[in-house]
Amino acid sequence: MTIDWLAFVEVVAVALVSACFIVTTFALALRLGDGTAPWRRPVSVALYAVCALAALFGVYLIIPALHGG
Repeated sequence: MTIDWLAFVEVVAVALVSACFIVTTFALALRLGDGTAPWRRPVSVALYAVCALAALFGVYLIIPALHGG
């Protein structure tokens, strides 16, 4: 049994980058949602939507039955 180390490193890198993206986007949405300026609330909601879509895309990629893999 051999391990494809390049594929393993690729999966680790993509997981790390996507997790950092989701956490940063969520934290920014929390930060913007706490302000009083009228533009901050819609931007915060949009960032929450981006977080949700990124998480759902991850679930889509994990479950092979959803994308025919």
